[in-house]
Amino acid sequence: MGFFPTANERTFLAWMRTSLSTISVGVAITQLFRLDKSVAHDPNVVTWGRPTGMVFIILGIAFLAFAFLRFFHAQVAMMNGYFPASRGIILVTSSATLTALSALFIIILQKS
Repeated sequence: MGFFPTANERTFLAWMRTSLSTISVGVAITQLFRLDKSVAHDPNVVTWGRPTGMVFIILGIAFLAFAFLRFFHAQVAMMNGYFPASRGIILVTSSATLTALSALFIIILQKS
């Protein structure tokens, strides 16, 4: 079995893109609820905008930390001749993202 550093780097960069896009969504949500003056009469919607945006930013930071740890863990594992499975982290990150998106959907429904 050979050592494929480019596959590990591509995976790292994919996690990096996911992290940056999740952080961008968090900033956009925070700014959207901050700038939207049409919902000023409903303080619940405005007050939930910042925490929802922060959840996405924290998720993005967590994805970035995972990418960093996963890169070096996989690099050491491949040098020893095996590649670790990543089923658990995919389940955790998918669940966290789905939960955050569901919360955002509920907030948007309250806004309408």
